[in-house]
Amino acid sequence: MFAKPGASHEAIFSNAWGWMYSKLADFGPSTVVWEAPMPTSFSRGRSNVNTTTLLYGLPAVIGACAYRCGLYDIRKADTRDVRLHFIGCNPKRDRAKSMVMRQCRAMDWEVEDDNEADALATWHYMCSLIRPQLALVTTPLFAKA
Repeated sequence: MFAKPGASHEAIFSNAWGWMYSKLADFGPSTVVWEAPMPTSFSRGRSNVNTTTLLYGLPAVIGACAYRCGLYDIRKADTRDVRLHFIGCNPKRDRAKSMVMRQCRAMDWEVEDDNEADALATWHYMCSLIRPQLALVTTPLFAKA
C-alpha cells in the first residue's frame, strides 16, 4: 500500500508518514486506532525480520505522525478483543477471517476482503468503547446472552 514490492523499510515508513499526515489534514480525526500486531512467537517459522519490522514499525510511524501533529488519543486494539466483540469468539485465524467477513456482510457492509472486514470490525469495536450508547449490537437475535 505504501510502496512498490521490494521497497526499503525507510521508503515504506516515509510514505506511511505522508499518508497519515494527509489523512490528519483532510479529516481531522480525534482518535487514531491501530490493530496491535501479534507477538512474533505466534508465527514462529512463518515470519521473518522484514515482516516483523513492518508489523511493529508501521504502527510506530503512524502513531508518531499523529502525535507530532497534536493528536494524542492513539489507541491499539488487540485482535482477540475485537473478535470477541464482533463475532463473539476468537477462533484460529482462517476461521476468524471468514466469520468477520460474514458478520460485516450480515450488517450490510460490503467488504472486498478480510483486511477491509478486520478494519471495520476494529472500527466497530472501538466505537463501542468510545460511545457505547451508540454501538450496534452484533449478537444474533437468538444467541445466548
